[in-house]
Amino acid sequence: MLTFPIQNLFIEGPDCSGKTTLVKAIHKSTGYRWHIHDRSQISRSIFANMYHRNIQNIQSDLDLEISNLNNRFVFLLPDPDVIIKRFESRGDEIHDIASIMEVWSKFAEASDTFHRYPNVIGISESDSEKIVDKVVPLLHMLERPQLLEISDTVKAFVKNTKNKESYPLQFTLFDNGQFQEASSASMDYDSESEYYEEIYEKFHNKIKRELGGQNEYNRKESVSSRRFVYTDDRCISFIQCAIRGNIMDFNTVLRSSNVEETFEHDLKFLYYLASTCYSLFSHNCSGIRMRFNLNSAHFVL
Repeated sequence: MLTFPIQNLFIEGPDCSGKTTLVKAIHKSTGYRWHIHDRSQISRSIFANMYHRNIQNIQSDLDLEISNLNNRFVFLLPDPDVIIKRFESRGDEIHDIASIMEVWSKFAEASDTFHRYPNVIGISESDSEKIVDKVVPLLHMLERPQLLEISDTVKAFVKNTKNKESYPLQFTLFDNGQFQEASSASMDYDSESEYYEEIYEKFHNKIKRELGGQNEYNRKESVSSRRFVYTDDRCISFIQCAIRGNIMDFNTVLRSSNVEETFEHDLKFLYYLASTCYSLFSHNCSGIRMRFNLNSAHFVL
């Protein structure tokens, strides 16, 4: 079974939007399934701009956090009258009504940007129970995608970046070894079939040679070898598989990826390639982790 697990779940929104209450409600509903954070780099960026803080690398910190697609964000933005009512009920040591509404307006402006990203869930509802009823099933569903849904998520993310490029973009998938969508037909995509065949042959031959001791050390490598590696200067530039703790780690780097036209096919091929590597070592593994690092995920403009 293929899974796309949530690494961090960030609850975002202005003061008095219900973040702390929602964190507690999700934990109660799911038995602490996810690692939940009250605020993210989104808040840090908004407040830095609002209060004129000069923080080094702040935009990079935000970009790296949000372009990790295993990070999911729930962005709360209830109506202003809800914010005011909650503020008047609980008070605040820092804000008055004018300043807390200024915070709300800054988050409302930011929501126009962040709500477009596929790993951000925008919520205008103010009732935490209703939010949990909506968000929790959606998050469960997002963790059990098909490959096409994953490539569509990548495409949607890049499409909504400023310059139609995310540099970088990353995500991690897991499979229990069933590889239900793995198919050799993934190597038949017309414009890339020869390329895929070349990668497949080079990588499998590399593993075979290393296991047989055909290397500069004349040493037969074990299943835990670090030497099962493919490198190239074309788009799929690096692949490595290694077994650690009964898990196969399948790590790929795409130095450049046209996500509008090609990445869907690259993903299917790499998933199939991972399945064939896993079959070589399945008696040593209980599952596989597949890390995808896209250094330039872009649309061709």
